[in-house]
This record gives sequence, C-alpha cells and structure tokens, in this order.
Amino acid sequence: MSADTPSQSVLVISADTTVVETILGGNTTDQQFNARESVQAALAEPNLFLNNSIVIFDIDSTAGDVGTAIDQALKIKQSDPTQVLMLVGEKEGLNEILKSNIQPVVYRAFNKPVSANQISLAFKSAHVLHTELVEKQAAGEDIMVVGPAENRASVDSLAAQRKTNPAIYAGIGVLALAVVGFLIFGGGGEEEQQIVLDTPTEATQVIEDIEADTVSITNELNQQAATALLEGRYVTPAGDNALEYFDQVLEIDPYDSTAYEGRKTVAEAMRSNYNQLVADAQFDEALKTIDALRAIEPLNTNNDQLSADLGKAITAHVKKVRASGSEEEIAETAAVLERLEGDVEGSKTATEALKEEQVLIGNIDNALANGNLIPPQKGNAYSLVSDALKGNKISKANSEPRVKELSAKLLVLANENFGSGNMEETAKLSALIKRLNVDRQGLADLNQKVKAKQEEIAAAKAAEQKTEPVKVAEAKPAPPKILPAKVISRAPPRYPSRALKNGQEGWVQVAFYVNTDGVPEDITIKGSEPSTTFDSAAIKSVEKWRFSPARNQNTGLPVRSTQITTKVQFRLN
Repeated sequence: MSADTPSQSVLVISADTTVVETILGGNTTDQQFNARESVQAALAEPNLFLNNSIVIFDIDSTAGDVGTAIDQALKIKQSDPTQVLMLVGEKEGLNEILKSNIQPVVYRAFNKPVSANQISLAFKSAHVLHTELVEKQAAGEDIMVVGPAENRASVDSLAAQRKTNPAIYAGIGVLALAVVGFLIFGGGGEEEQQIVLDTPTEATQVIEDIEADTVSITNELNQQAATALLEGRYVTPAGDNALEYFDQVLEIDPYDSTAYEGRKTVAEAMRSNYNQLVADAQFDEALKTIDALRAIEPLNTNNDQLSADLGKAITAHVKKVRASGSEEEIAETAAVLERLEGDVEGSKTATEALKEEQVLIGNIDNALANGNLIPPQKGNAYSLVSDALKGNKISKANSEPRVKELSAKLLVLANENFGSGNMEETAKLSALIKRLNVDRQGLADLNQKVKAKQEEIAAAKAAEQKTEPVKVAEAKPAPPKILPAKVISRAPPRYPSRALKNGQEGWVQVAFYVNTDGVPEDITIKGSEPSTTFDSAAIKSVEKWRFSPARNQNTGLPVRSTQITTKVQFRLN
C-alpha cells in the first residue's frame, strides 16, 4: 500500500453484485474494500467498522422502499456517527431521500449506473472528514448533531421522528433543496474502447493514442463547489467558494451544464440571503451581495432594482436611528448610504452589459455570415461564442441559436473536407463540433464515414505491403511465434495543473516493454511537444497500466514483449 493510500477501508452495502463489482473492480488505487449484502448483515459485525471510514449504501437493496432506506441510513449513523455515508441508487429514490430531514447525514449520492472513477474522486475528502469527526468525538463534541444551524437535530431524534411520522419532509429550506441536485452525481460515462493488438513477431508494437483526462478535474471542481454551497461559502473566502469553483470549470469547459446551473444556484442563494441582510440592517454585506450578483449575472436588470430598494431601506433605517439610535449607529449607516449613492457606474451595469451583448451578437452574426468560423482567423465565430460563454457575456436565449448555426456550418464544412480526402481537417472540425454538443446525430454519421474510410485506407495499405513469401532454408527451424501483450487497464494521465492553467496542449511519444507479470518497464520518451512539459505525467500514467503478458504460442509461457509505443495526447477539448 502506498504512503498516500488511507489505512481506513470502505464498506459497500449492496445486494446487487453488479454495483459491488463495478465499485471494487473499477478502483485503480490501493484503497481497501469490504462488501455486505445488507445493513443488517453489516451491523451484525461491529468490528467491521473499527478500521472503516466510508460506507457506500445502495438504497435499492431495500426493494425500492424509500422509507426503509432512510431508516437503515440512520441506523448506520447511529451505530457509528464517524462513518461518512454515501448513497447510490436510481435518481428518483435519491431525490426522495435527499428531500427528507436526513439530508445532512449524507455526504455524497451517485446515480446508477455507478461510475467507479466518479465515486473514488470523493474518497480523499471523505477520509479527511472521517478523521475530523473522530477527533471531534475524542474531544467530547457531540457529532450526532447534524444539519444547518437553524435546523439542528440529532441522529437519534431523527430516528425517533421516523417512528412517529415516517414522512419527515420539512424545514430544510429552498437552498438545501436546490443543493440536492449537486449532491447527486451522474452515472457512468462512455464505455471504454476495446483495443485490439495484432502485430508481427519482431515488429515494434503500436497501440492507440490516449487522451489526457480533463473530465475528472471538472467533476472534482463541481464536487468542491457543491460542498461549498452546502456550507454557505457562496463567494467567500477567496479561492475556496462555490462561485470560483464553478468558474474554474467553465474556464476548462464553457459548455459544462452542471457549472452553468450551479452559478444560477449561487445567485438564488445570495438573493435569498440578501433579504435577511437588509432586515438585519447589515447594509454593508447587502451591498457586497449586490456587487457579487452583478458579477454573476451582468445581464439581470433586477440587480439595479435591488440597489434602489437598498437605498430606500437605508434611508428608512437612518430616520429610525436618528430618532433612537447612537451617534455611532448613525455615522455607520450614513457612510453606507453615501457609498451606495456614489455607486453611479455600478447602477448602470446591467444596461451597459446589454449594450455590450448587442455588439457581441453583431460580431458573431457577421462572422457566421462571412464564413469566418474557426481559429486561427481573427474574430472567428467559434472563439467569439466560446469567450462570451466563459465570461457570461451573452444570454442563453441569444447563444443557443448561434451555437446551433455554427455547429451546422462546421458539419457542412467537415463533410466537404471528408469528400475531398482532407482527413486531418475533418478531424479538427469534428473535435470542435463535438465540443459544441448540439448535432450529435450529424457528428455520429460523419464519424461513421470517417471510420469506414480509415478502414478502407488501412486495407489498401496492407494489400500493397504483401510480397512473395520468402523461402526458408530447411536446416533452420522457424522461430516461435510470440503472441503480443494485450491491454487490461489503461487509465488516462492527469492533466498537469500548470499546463491546464496556462492553456497548454501537447503530446508525448512513449516506448516501453511489458514484463512477464504484465507490468510496463524500461519506459522511455521517444519525443514530446512541448519538450518535457507533459513527460512526467505521461510516464506516471504508463507505470499504472496493466497488460496480459506476451506469450510463446508453442509453450504458452509468458515472455517479455517486444517494444510497445503509444502517443499520450494532452488536449483541452
């Protein structure tokens, strides 16, 4: 076990062998697991929890009975409140559970079909939370108390409420219900592509290129944003708040729907909080909230109305404190009012943003009309749309039809390049169309034609390379045929954070051998672009790959493979 691997285990409770096999079999770390078919079976073994920190509970183990699932989740926390509880199940069932009063005891929830990679992303922070709970318990704190400050309840009291009133749906508030959508993470993504290796005995073995993983980075940032939402860290502290995490996701992928909707949830939460700040006469904080809302939603004219309403509220408060307040209260309130009245430019933010949007729409429309569609041409439609979405400078109503038009034009252009045999340009255009994520069927049809053409070219090349068989001297026996190594697992590398921040792309050509245990060795760099930037990430990734070793066909024994080469791609799209 590596030094970075937690010594605490993870307990999976599920009667579905597919769920258990997916979570355990898809794990690429040294994390230790235990599995039981039911909560009753797990609770019958108290020692099972002694060195365990995370419980993954499949709510479908209760035959679809949401009430029973809630009761059993509470029993887990009653048995050992230091356990970090995660749920898996169908989305409808998870929604029902997370709308109940037990939501605060649930750390994460995952839709079926489950994704082992997505679940493992939550392990690190969950282990940290378990350690904190253990320390608080040792210090004498009551860790059985859960929930927001205004609605705290103990796990025992929640269980008691369940006995007298099973339908406990109340008091968690609008924000908590909105956060339900961010606690639940989607199921598995695309299936891994099967890689077939078929190379001559003595030739260098070449396997398919592999793309670097940016999806796990955006998933992790969205998870951190969801946690920040639950804890009320909407726009502060700097570097550790929901808005910044969502913005980081949109910097990587402007079309990420989770981050897009997440920014809306941040704004809704702040609007709800704003009214309470005004009622409590916390005008400085209310003004900061307006400034933050303007940054989040520059096109929303309601922000100007909030400014006007705040001015009226402060004026009324000034009259009140002048009649009965202290000099200090009067001075503080007057200073805030003076600042608001001086914020002339800020009060016009929405109007200016709308004017800027109209100019931007005109530029996009001109680029579309003139056929200036993609980089590197200056002022191209693709760059204009992407930059506008990143900066939240264009509304959804105005962006959607233009994204659709751009996608349609790129699809026509890609098909034209395919027809003329320009496969490289076709591939570039296909990548842009995929990122726009509008015409999936059109892209699928194009990819099918490209695949058929590639197979046709490969067959023609193979036919050209066929030669007359060489006569072998009878005195020399034919060398044994070696069956090549085959890929078992080939996880993509993690994108280097510095390169991701700087927007760098590149590739690394890697060569290695597979030993008789199926482990890569003698890993070397054959070439890279830019030099050395991605070398370390590529090598670390290859070290984790596993193969079925090459074998002597005559004896069936494993042997060291011939040299294998592959290209590791690092692309932001």
